[in-house]
Amino acid sequence: MASRIATRRLLSPFSRAQFQRPSFIRTMATSEVRRAYEFLVILPDKPGPEARKRRLEVRAQHFKDMTPTLEGGKLKMGGAILHDVPVNDEAENMDFAGSVMILVAESAEEAKNMLKDDIYVKADVWDFEKTQIYPLKCGFRFPLQ
Repeated sequence: MASRIATRRLLSPFSRAQFQRPSFIRTMATSEVRRAYEFLVILPDKPGPEARKRRLEVRAQHFKDMTPTLEGGKLKMGGAILHDVPVNDEAENMDFAGSVMILVAESAEEAKNMLKDDIYVKADVWDFEKTQIYPLKCGFRFPLQ
């Protein structure tokens, strides 16, 4: 009879919990798996009217240089940040504050490296040292109607 009581205690709900399988399995992997992710990149322009003038001078080259990145799927969105709403969509009438884009990369460093040779950096349009890069999880996207 004493053995039945001891057996019941061993098989009580509290003691059975220790024999359950873990709900996760720990592995000994030491390297993290890197994957492509979207990054929001904010590139302010250098201050002053000269930066605006340089921007307009090299704008066509900037668009041409970004085409392979766009066609390769690494550039998802890009455009100018403006200080005010322009009278019309002519570049000459825009008060530029910088640029914004969404890039696909494995890290923020990779995203920044994709832009370091851009004509806007070489022509002193962007204040590249003040670049801000954030991982982005986009909830929805709609084109401008």
